[in-house]
Amino acid sequence: MVRGCRPARPVCPDRSDGGRVTFTCVSEDLQRVVDTLARQLGRAVAVDDVHFRLLAYSTQAGLIDDMRARVVLTREAPPEAVAWLQRFRLPRADGPVRLPASTELDLLPRVAVPIRFQGVQFGYLWLIDADEPVDDAGLALAVVAADEAAEVLFRERVLGELHDARVGEFLRDLTSDDHVARTLAADGLVESGLFPARGGVVAIVVAPLPVAGREIDEGDRLALGAALRAAATAVPVRESMVLIRPVHGLLVVTQRAMDRVPRLAEDLCSSAVQRLGRAERWRAVVAGVGRPAARLADAATSYQQALDAIRVADVIPAFRPVARHDALGIYALLAAQPREQLRSMGVAQAITALVDADPALLVTAETFLDSAGDSRAVADRLGVHRATIYHRLRRIEELTGFDLSDGERRLVLHLGIKAARLLGDTDATGVE
Repeated sequence: MVRGCRPARPVCPDRSDGGRVTFTCVSEDLQRVVDTLARQLGRAVAVDDVHFRLLAYSTQAGLIDDMRARVVLTREAPPEAVAWLQRFRLPRADGPVRLPASTELDLLPRVAVPIRFQGVQFGYLWLIDADEPVDDAGLALAVVAADEAAEVLFRERVLGELHDARVGEFLRDLTSDDHVARTLAADGLVESGLFPARGGVVAIVVAPLPVAGREIDEGDRLALGAALRAAATAVPVRESMVLIRPVHGLLVVTQRAMDRVPRLAEDLCSSAVQRLGRAERWRAVVAGVGRPAARLADAATSYQQALDAIRVADVIPAFRPVARHDALGIYALLAAQPREQLRSMGVAQAITALVDADPALLVTAETFLDSAGDSRAVADRLGVHRATIYHRLRRIEELTGFDLSDGERRLVLHLGIKAARLLGDTDATGVE
């Protein structure tokens, strides 16, 4: 058995619960309830949420088991323990429930007391029931403590929802096209203590890409919200903001938070894939990451860059599942241009001529331009003899009218090919 685990202390909040906001931070009020009951009973006390994630635990008195020690370290019950607990139908319990020991899971006997307020289930209060079982007087004290915990969690849920609603209003203005609104929103966030005044900010956008004929519905937006809030728990509350848009979700964090959690975008994307489900509805689920903006008032720039990254990843799978604006190369410049401007580059006819003659010519032209005119590198990448590359380059010049020894003409053709790929206009250009 494990004894003497470290005492509880406040931790950062976890605000995800199927799209609804729930504060699972260990507030002073919740910790007080747990510690008071532990002193009264002389045994370990813990509080979990409805998903058996640890919210608070006491300085350990008496025995605890290996499972409780594991949960204290990871802050959630492992899947095998959750499956075992679900057998007892705890959500239906109207009072304390005694659970037997499980040698397979290293579980001592314990008592679960439902935590409810106005019919809403918030979690469970746990007591280790080994050696000397909890008597009726102890159970009565535990029920009173569970009621107090329910009031605390209800209050914090309301406060959490108000917090997210207020932040969402500011964030809408912060990412708008109105410069004045952006400035006022940034000032409001700082003055309200909702976001740091100094330091860079980064926008992360996550979006499902529907298959043809499908649309993103309200259930999908709830799933995106849950994924965003789950990802946000990796950073302090004051360093993240969440907003659900009609077709994507937005997470704005401090640059400092991104540096501490470099895989934040990847984790967000993975969470969104898991929560959205029904893979047949999506071509992919992608995340776009903007460049850091120096000031909070400039977060809209990072947001637009994240959207541009999504746009690129939509048509160029090589950038999936996470497209970072600073890794897009020339596509970063092209994605910022209106589609009409990309179509007016005047290269579509040349590209069509290459595809109609031989699709390999277009691949060769793009590879040659990507390789800064290094024929040896092109031959190696395409797996053909250099003489074949030279022959193809002559054909490319004949068909397009572009002199590939002219730097400016080469640049125009290069941009045109990339623009065609970004447009995804395969009917007009034959570009895949």
